[in-house]
Amino acid sequence: MAHVRMYCTDSCPFCLNAEKLLVSKGVDIEKIDIEAEPEQFAEIVAQIGQDSVPQIFIDDKHIGGFDDLSELDMDDELEPMLGLT
Repeated sequence: MAHVRMYCTDSCPFCLNAEKLLVSKGVDIEKIDIEAEPEQFAEIVAQIGQDSVPQIFIDDKHIGGFDDLSELDMDDELEPMLGLT
């Protein structure tokens, strides 16, 4: 199964939706709270040029936010990326 890392906050509705979608697939998520670990998020922002949350990575590949994750799921591309097929 793929390693999923998500930069998020506890109060972000898009973060919660992304987590629900991933959990529904049976995926464990390494969640990094950007409020508790702002230095890690600053490094990622410098890499990807986006400072919104969530920012989701599957096996170190940047997926984007919840809309991008949801689109992958609707296009039947998410499960193969997660190693579920």
